[in-house]
Amino acid sequence: MPILQKFMFFLKTQDKKTFIESMITCFAAPVLRGIKCGALINLCRNGEDLRSAWRATRDQLSRKLRLEFAEIKTSRRSVILFIYRRELLASRLSERDSAAFLEHLGYDCSYNFPLGCVEYLVMRFEWGIPHEVGVFLGYPLDDVVGFIKNSGKREKISGYWKVYGNEKYALEKFGEYKNAETNAAMKMLEGSLAVR
Repeated sequence: MPILQKFMFFLKTQDKKTFIESMITCFAAPVLRGIKCGALINLCRNGEDLRSAWRATRDQLSRKLRLEFAEIKTSRRSVILFIYRRELLASRLSERDSAAFLEHLGYDCSYNFPLGCVEYLVMRFEWGIPHEVGVFLGYPLDDVVGFIKNSGKREKISGYWKVYGNEKYALEKFGEYKNAETNAAMKMLEGSLAVR
């Protein structure tokens, strides 16, 4: 059985706070390792209400993992988060082409940078999924623009995102992200076995 599948089975048995921390540690591992500026994570488990557990652990997790969180949407059944490292996100959003692209969509990259951009992104989620979120997730701008122009169709390959530009680069990144997640899951599984 693949490591990530074992990890998901393991998470079913954990208390809510451990579940939340483990999900973030695993699926934001590329952000934690500095190879990605942001991640979207949907915290949900069998229809459980995770909101109070999330709020109780949010600040502690932010300090412990040195990550920042923006709540995209919360409901009784899930908490959708944008998770990021501020310095990496600021670097990404300040790239000339990315900044021009976002400004064209109404982002004010000079206001309270980069938090103002994150706040505007969260607001745009109220009307659906804003495709520019790919910029915040560290996807190549060519692929974000390609996705928008092609309405999410006619991609060359897909994995963590749909690729319209450099396939070789994308495949390397897919591998890096998968390795980071798998290694994080393996360490947590090994840690849980050592405690027993």
